[in-house]
Amino acid sequence: MNDAVNIDAASKDGAPAAGRVVLAAACTIREAAQLRAELLSCAGLPGPYQIDGAAVETVDTAGVQVLVAFALDCLERNASYTWLARSPALEEAIRVLGVGALLESPS
Repeated sequence: MNDAVNIDAASKDGAPAAGRVVLAAACTIREAAQLRAELLSCAGLPGPYQIDGAAVETVDTAGVQVLVAFALDCLERNASYTWLARSPALEEAIRVLGVGALLESPS
């Protein structure tokens, strides 16, 4: 089973770095629990966070809901994040669900 997300928590020299979240190809209900758990562990790291959604090929409402929950948590904690990339499939799901404003970087 592929990981739903990969989180890089340290820079090359081992010093703490921004949490870098790399989403896997599938971001669906099947991966939602794992994605949620890993994003929660990322939230325990010092921000700002970077989210790379370039590899997302398959996404559904549950996957987008988890991302929205992470974004709202960041907003609540005044933690900033940026999107490094969003695949066309992820962009389309965000557009169709009408949650683009919720997923904009608060910086």
